[in-house]
Amino acid sequence: MIIASADMMLVSRSIRLAICLVVCVGLLEQGVHVNAKPFETKASQCGYQSCNKARTDALNVHLVPHSHDDVGWLKTVDQYFTGTKTNIQRANVNAIISSVVLALKENPERRFIQVETAFFHQWWSEQNDATKKTVHELVENGQLQFTGGAWSMNDEAAVHYQAVIDQFTFGLKFLNETFGECARPMVGWQIDPFGHSSEMASIFAHMGYDGVFFARVDWRDKMERLNNKKAEMIWQGSNKLGASSNIFTSLLYNHYSAPSGFCFDVLCQEDPIVTDERNSEYNFKSKVENFNNFIRSQASHYKTNNIIITMGDDFNYQDAVSYYRNMDKLIEGFKLWPQKFRDQDINLFYSTPACYVKAVNDAVNSNDIELPLETYDFFPYASDYNSYWSGYYTSRPASKRSEKSSSNLLQIHKQLATFTRNAGEDEIVQMQKSVGIMQHHDAITGTEKQHVANDYARIMDEAFKDSEMKINGYISKLLSSNSSQQISLNLKQCLLKNETICAESTSDTFTVVVYNPLVHKTKYPVRFPVNSLNFAITGPNDESVNYQISDSIAYEEGKENGNQYELTFIAELDALGLKVYNVKKSSTVGYEMDKPTTDACKCKLGGIARGVNIDSSTGLLESVTINGKELKVRQELLYYLSAQGDNSEFSKRSSGAYIFRNLNGTVAQQMSDKVEFTTYKGEIYDEIHQVFGDWAKQTIRVYHDEGVNDNIEFEWYVGPIPVDDEQGKEVISRFTTELETGRDFYTDSNGREMIHRIRDFRPTYTYTNEEPIAGNYHPVTAQITITDGTTRLSVLNDRSQGGTSLESGQVEVMVHRRMLRDDAFGVGEALNEKDGDQGLKVRGRHYLTITTPETQIIERRLANRISMEPWVFFDSTSDVSNLSLKKEFTALKQTSNSVDEVVKLLTLEPILGHKSTLLIRLENFCDWDDKKQVTVNLEDFFVNFDIMTLEEVNLAGNILKDRLAWNQYPSVKTSNIKDSFEVTLKPFEIKTFKAIVNYKSSLN
Repeated sequence: MIIASADMMLVSRSIRLAICLVVCVGLLEQGVHVNAKPFETKASQCGYQSCNKARTDALNVHLVPHSHDDVGWLKTVDQYFTGTKTNIQRANVNAIISSVVLALKENPERRFIQVETAFFHQWWSEQNDATKKTVHELVENGQLQFTGGAWSMNDEAAVHYQAVIDQFTFGLKFLNETFGECARPMVGWQIDPFGHSSEMASIFAHMGYDGVFFARVDWRDKMERLNNKKAEMIWQGSNKLGASSNIFTSLLYNHYSAPSGFCFDVLCQEDPIVTDERNSEYNFKSKVENFNNFIRSQASHYKTNNIIITMGDDFNYQDAVSYYRNMDKLIEGFKLWPQKFRDQDINLFYSTPACYVKAVNDAVNSNDIELPLETYDFFPYASDYNSYWSGYYTSRPASKRSEKSSSNLLQIHKQLATFTRNAGEDEIVQMQKSVGIMQHHDAITGTEKQHVANDYARIMDEAFKDSEMKINGYISKLLSSNSSQQISLNLKQCLLKNETICAESTSDTFTVVVYNPLVHKTKYPVRFPVNSLNFAITGPNDESVNYQISDSIAYEEGKENGNQYELTFIAELDALGLKVYNVKKSSTVGYEMDKPTTDACKCKLGGIARGVNIDSSTGLLESVTINGKELKVRQELLYYLSAQGDNSEFSKRSSGAYIFRNLNGTVAQQMSDKVEFTTYKGEIYDEIHQVFGDWAKQTIRVYHDEGVNDNIEFEWYVGPIPVDDEQGKEVISRFTTELETGRDFYTDSNGREMIHRIRDFRPTYTYTNEEPIAGNYHPVTAQITITDGTTRLSVLNDRSQGGTSLESGQVEVMVHRRMLRDDAFGVGEALNEKDGDQGLKVRGRHYLTITTPETQIIERRLANRISMEPWVFFDSTSDVSNLSLKKEFTALKQTSNSVDEVVKLLTLEPILGHKSTLLIRLENFCDWDDKKQVTVNLEDFFVNFDIMTLEEVNLAGNILKDRLAWNQYPSVKTSNIKDSFEVTLKPFEIKTFKAIVNYKSSLN
């Protein structure tokens, strides 16, 4: 009876909520304010001016109403927005925003922060003019404040800085164009990512934010910071950029949840506040006393007379009116029964994270309070002794690669749209949305349910197809010889060529178009599957192009589809250049594939400057030569057995989507005693095929042309990982050298600055070594490096992964994971990806370089080429020989083709809706020479248009503004270039510009 009664109460409450939501949303659409007081529209008073004021003589308790709304996790993006699939989770973002708007209109003192622009954009598109007017008023008076403001709340371990900047720019542009300056977020709100990167702090600083909040740091770190009143700090995100990357940072006290007993949403189980003393459930005064106890506890850990209390949680405020009315009572209770903390009155009021930052800033500066300076990052995150959240660095490796490709293609899409003056509202948006969604901390991380992962794949696939269609039009236009008679190509991307499946390349005749998105000339190995050995390939000037064919060691499905070989030729590409190649099957012998061999004399591949040696007794790599320097290197594919417990206590934690934990402290396992191998030698490259077992293979490839690669390429093929033994496994690639590197190694921060790691050590707290392997894993977005001070060995990757150095001279990177148990951190599923009834197979690449401190540019240049790879398109239907077609194009004028090698064109995109206005970002990626300053003159730079004016903006594309100064850390004043075409970049600096351009008449 008790259970039945409780169920009836839940049903009744659900029905009441549903009725309320229907009525409230309906009234909103009619422009009616439910229970609203008369509220006059007045001039905008947003930003810090709109804050409910803190008092200097009181402990100011900032109540911050918020809802954390995942852009996909247990449900898909659309399921979360609409509220469907309640059997999975009761979460309805549409209802949350509508309900909050109504509640804010009831009382002008109330505040709310909206974080995820993806959801707000979707909600906004469904509202009528009356509702939009209401929201404008709430934004202009500071009641509804946008915080963070990116398309999604991005992860900070697996994301690349370029994609993060893109998704912030996209989200903030929508807010600015919809609401103006009042919608500009002033602080970051990274409350749920599983660890925090230095580069993210630097990005926030250079986007003009005054502060950032987060919740997840190592449990020992948090305990020490709270005990020593160091939970608030100035974080210097970049050692290279110094004070310009400083940002105030606050570690939240109670995760991002409301205090226990004070969650008042329909999802919560806490009692509401009952103020009627005649009611037998009266609890008003006791609620105030309990809240006061929480305040006292929290305040004792912070330096100023301000604390922030997060009133919300995941998908809260589905009944915002109820939540706010209870908070109203709480605020009123502190007025009825005044409370004190250390002889100070407690001043309880509605606030926002930005208003809290301003209050803390005032307190710090007026009281000469010193905040600690943080120069490290917050990885890996551990929530208990045995739970290191370092598994998600690698989880769902195929999805991570797709995301990286999406960001790569987005840059190409934006560039080509710019060259062809295609700035329509829908030209780039679908890919921008896709990339923005994929940065979410449950998307790129691989920590979502499988059906959500499938939906992310659908979103990316649709975006790829949309870009393919539009890029086809751009390239057709750029290659048309006659502007009045545009040709129409039928270009495809062959996205499955990684699986040796490409229908276009099985045709007797097909066209290959290659585009280089870099501002430097490059030689790029174009590689695709074929079903024949003999071809004739001609280049843009009808010149004969050499090629090489090898047996495919890739997936068997490719051979079933007729593509049993892989063809490679070298495309020599101009900066921002297109080239067209014609490929025809030939009846005459054009190429004789080198026969494989296992002879010992063939165990040395490559040349004097670059090559590899294989140990014929083991089949493993023995040494490598790069840039003329030989180094003994052993490389092998191994695997860890995954810990499998019932999660009932710390020591029984399972490895899962979030957590990496090896079984009972076991070391990495060998797949076989000896690796089978065959070698191939050719004119373009030599390669070795290694077979570690039925489910793990690898190709080691050495290109002969120095202009192609300054590295050795390792292409691995892993899967399906066997689990017949009912044991999860996690596969790594390990490189072992004789370098004396001690406990030191380096990993990149989101593809930018390298972070110094020390095994079994943390610089900010006392580290305990319960998990010696997982506890030393760090995110590797682009590169992991070891050095003895003279020689540097680096492994660069084609997607984000986890990596470490467990012994001196050793590097390992995790490539694939398959588990049979969940780790009990919310996703509720084991990470057991399948393709049909088999485990997932994954193909990827690592790039090995050996450099010196003076030749580090090789590493950075390679990292940039990986993040912005040339893109290959195929056309098997158009006979280009009969078309009026130009065979090549470059967007840079000849005088600009010698751009300094450390310059990267990070962004070139049309600002949609603003005709002839572009966004340009230039980066000096030199981080090894403090004096490497470069200047780029943009006045006579591009072929298709001239830049008329150039105005510097911040990293997000917003107007530059001075940020708050913090006592001993003064604000770096902004200065901008305006109407000047010479851009000077200091080492490691990014500058962003809005440019007004004049397109050439041929494009009008």
